Amino acid sequence: MSFADDVRAELCAIPIKKPCCRRALTAGLLSCVRTCEGKQMTVRYKHEAVASLAMDLLARQYGKQPALAISGASGHRYYDLTFSSPACYKQYLRMREAGADVEEIVGFSCDACRGAFLRGAFLAAGTVNDPHKAFHLELLLPDGVDTAALIGFLSASGYPPRSVKRAGGVGLYYKDGGSVEDLIGMAGAQHTVFEIINSRIERDIRNNENRATNCVAKNIEKTISAATRQMEAINALMEAGKLDALPEALRVTALVRYRNPDATLDELVRLHEPPISKSGLNHRLKKLLEEAEEL
Repeated sequence: MSFADDVRAELCAIPIKKPCCRRALTAGLLSCVRTCEGKQMTVRYKHEAVASLAMDLLARQYGKQPALAISGASGHRYYDLTFSSPACYKQYLRMREAGADVEEIVGFSCDACRGAFLRGAFLAAGTVNDPHKAFHLELLLPDGVDTAALIGFLSASGYPPRSVKRAGGVGLYYKDGGSVEDLIGMAGAQHTVFEIINSRIERDIRNNENRATNCVAKNIEKTISAATRQMEAINALMEAGKLDALPEALRVTALVRYRNPDATLDELVRLHEPPISKSGLNHRLKKLLEEAEEL
């Protein structure tokens, strides 16, 4: 199974404790009603476990068992549930009105209702990538489905989605780890949340290691560049016969550097006799560069 299949299995197994949450979950599962002829509606699911859950909830919520039709080949099966309910049809129409408020229309009655609705919407139309590869959560709504109510719900929850036109529908998606983690957590998949948190920690560790490596590499590059300029300056002074005319302190530092071209500043400090400070060494090396520039 894919990572998204594991998430769906976790969400399908969550027990429903309150009638209001069952109502919200059922409404979320009806986010993808494909056709509505008269008061008869058809909703399609791509996963058998989701279709089975939806059949049970619709029968309990509206008192009538939906008709099930299975189409497609193995690996690409579709499960179409067809049912008729005046109450559900009324809710369907209200969801398509401008400025539709999902919370008001469905009648959220407790703090868990919002998560139950999101869980249903994800089961009906959602997918999520393995967070160890990439952060991406998307709800793919087929053509003909009004996305405004779902976008309004997600935005009111604090997570306005981006949208993209897909073949056969519209995708509402998130690509940042924080939003994916929060939405999966709101839907109730706590095991998946831990997976996402672990992947984010691993990614942060890798990024920090890369930054540290880059920093070390840049420091080495700067050190080599500085040493090269110093050696060039000392060679120029020697060839011009100017080195012996310099103050003794500069001559000492020039000879220490000349004999130790690969030494770091800390090593050069220790090679001086008597020892000097690092700032004193930097001052002498700078003076050597200036003397060479005057040639």
